Amino acid sequence: MSLNLAFFVLLVLISIYLFIIEIFTVIFMLTGLSHTRSIFQVISLLTNSGFTTNESEVIVTSRRRRKLAIIVMIIGNLLNVSVISTLVNITINLYRDPTFNYIQAFIGLFVFLIIIIMHRRVPFIKTRLNAFIKNVANRWMYSKKSNPLLVLDNFHGYGIVEVKIIEVPTILANKTIFESRISNNYGIRVLFIKRGDIYIGDIDDEQVILPLDRVIMFGPIHHITHLFTPK
Repeated sequence: MSLNLAFFVLLVLISIYLFIIEIFTVIFMLTGLSHTRSIFQVISLLTNSGFTTNESEVIVTSRRRRKLAIIVMIIGNLLNVSVISTLVNITINLYRDPTFNYIQAFIGLFVFLIIIIMHRRVPFIKTRLNAFIKNVANRWMYSKKSNPLLVLDNFHGYGIVEVKIIEVPTILANKTIFESRISNNYGIRVLFIKRGDIYIGDIDDEQVILPLDRVIMFGPIHHITHLFTPK
């Protein structure tokens, strides 16, 4: 492998690494983890480092997360071997290959950095990518009757959670939010409902939750998961 090709391969591998982190961070969030914890778990699994006993409990106690963790670790091992071997090849041949084009390498690095900055700085790109990942992951991980959950933020067991209603839970079927008593009995407060192109931010006790609603709620994450996961 020529040095220029090795350098190009290294940039591609780093891009794949970053893309894998992005993909699996979103997927782990769909299992009920916050963004901060999800990205920590993904990077730990990919690099085989920083995986403490306490943090690993959120993985080993969930069958779905264990399967995801195995996939991430396999991908990580393959990528790590590829990156290390490419780096070794570049290091060994850096001063031996007279055909190495520094200008071409600089342009490649510049384009790579521009792409990374655009992804990080332009909300439209990141939002559309994450939405695509969520849609694909929901179809892969959940059945047609599942209510996919996405934890938007986590506060020591309490969280702001987005739920896409595919099947209305029994406790809410044909009932208003007040009649369901999810606030009194489970500490769950409905904050916002997106119904098609309609946005409902003023939630009153007479509001009902319908199929295909996207509901933002706050409460104990384990209660939200229990109530909105079809039995």
